[in-house]
Amino acid sequence: MHHFSMDKWVDFARGMPPDEAAEMRIHLDRGCPECRQSLQTWQTISALVAREAAYQPSGSVVETVKAAFNSEKRWAWLAQIAQMARLVFDSFQQAEPAMMRGFPQPSRQLVHESEPFVIDLRLESDPLRKRISLLGQILNSRYPENAIRGVDVILLRGEDVIQKTSTNPLGEFVLEFGRDENLRLFINIRGQRAIGIVLPEVEN
Repeated sequence: MHHFSMDKWVDFARGMPPDEAAEMRIHLDRGCPECRQSLQTWQTISALVAREAAYQPSGSVVETVKAAFNSEKRWAWLAQIAQMARLVFDSFQQAEPAMMRGFPQPSRQLVHESEPFVIDLRLESDPLRKRISLLGQILNSRYPENAIRGVDVILLRGEDVIQKTSTNPLGEFVLEFGRDENLRLFINIRGQRAIGIVLPEVEN
């Protein structure tokens, strides 16, 4: 029995019958199992391809996926361009009253400078919850009236984002995280610069 080639059945299944279409229909009507199986296979594949081409995810789904992917690594580049701020004050380096020495301190204040910006940080440890709160404020020492609002503040461990937030209208921000090592804080002031701060290890 004469069989038609695979490419003929592909065109037939796609609705673009070749010149031998009439002969192919007669061939099928005669009950050739091999050619009927070929046609059914390519009809199934053609239908799947058509549905795939017609499918378009919604814009919201696309944006969600992009955000989920980008949020993990997109801030890693800050470490390469950031200007590291200079530590100008650390409350742990200040002399303590004799009666207080030896007791764990509930909080630690740090002040960093990266002209003209001043970053005031306060680290507070919560031993019961094993969490650390970081309260900060960014000020412009040259133009104090210019609030540093809506600035991205990102806490990284290596290239991993631990926390991310933005400053409020007063240039303030709050982060909360578990005890960890090698944490760096980055402040991305758009149109100005990125500022980096190496955070000290805090005991819970």
